[in-house]
Amino acid sequence: MPRTRKAKKPLLPADFAGDGEPYSEVIVKVSIRILGAGITRSRLAVSVYPDPALEPIARKSLEALKIEAYGMNEDGVFGACLSENFNGWEDLNEDFPRLDENGKGRYDLECLKAMNAYIKKSVDWALMLNKQGMEEAGRKARESGGKHLIQ
Repeated sequence: MPRTRKAKKPLLPADFAGDGEPYSEVIVKVSIRILGAGITRSRLAVSVYPDPALEPIARKSLEALKIEAYGMNEDGVFGACLSENFNGWEDLNEDFPRLDENGKGRYDLECLKAMNAYIKKSVDWALMLNKQGMEEAGRKARESGGKHLIQ
């Protein structure tokens, strides 16, 4: 017997964690490994934790982007990492990462630009999710005559 689809619950402003607007968080982590007198490895990870109400939109977007690094963390919070590396970390060769683009040489400048692009890609994705969520909630609120708006 075929399973029936569960009706999608409309997204409303009251569903968001940010008092009527989506609250999403982008966390940037830098790891620098020092062995002996030198830096042996530096890594960068950017994790996006969208508003819980945006999880269905986020999952659909991640599937379309063919991103596999997402799911629930140990605290039961949904998160995603847009890194193309399966573990979510982007390795940086030698030295330590800097977020400004005043590198020592051409290679360093390319690495810094790549780090900033990784952060920007993640922040832009979070902003896109919030915008889509607000648009959907706004449509539902208008359709219901505003009875679900937060006062």
